[in-house]
Amino acid sequence: MNTPTQTLRVVFAASALASSVILTLFVRGRAEWTTAFWLQIAGASVALCALICLVAFRRGGLHLAAVPLWDFIRVFLRQLAIVYIALGIATTAIALAIIYAITRSGPNALALAVLAGLWLSLWLAPGMAALTTWRRLRSATVGDIGLPAKP
Repeated sequence: MNTPTQTLRVVFAASALASSVILTLFVRGRAEWTTAFWLQIAGASVALCALICLVAFRRGGLHLAAVPLWDFIRVFLRQLAIVYIALGIATTAIALAIIYAITRSGPNALALAVLAGLWLSLWLAPGMAALTTWRRLRSATVGDIGLPAKP
């Protein structure tokens, strides 16, 4: 059984939408929370997500063709774990530098940075893992990740 061809696009789009909501809330989060505010957040998030997806999906990006399901799952889960750990470390380091510069309190800055790094990585990692999985599967050769050679 092969993986559905649009799987990575769905994962990437969901991650891009969640990340764009977080970004728009970060930018506009201090406004009064009215119905108009939430409509603006939703509109801006969908527009940003559509733009990101348009760039990522152009020229057949993130489209799978004849990839066995178990090979896809194995590669995607490995990439998801690697990307989550890398993003968690990078986001925590950036957040620690920013929060420490503002608060000048080491323990508080570290706690908030770890929380921010782990939480933001939950939303960013699936999209990045979709990209790396697609690249890995697209360039798969015999022995590279264990997939059979393309005829």
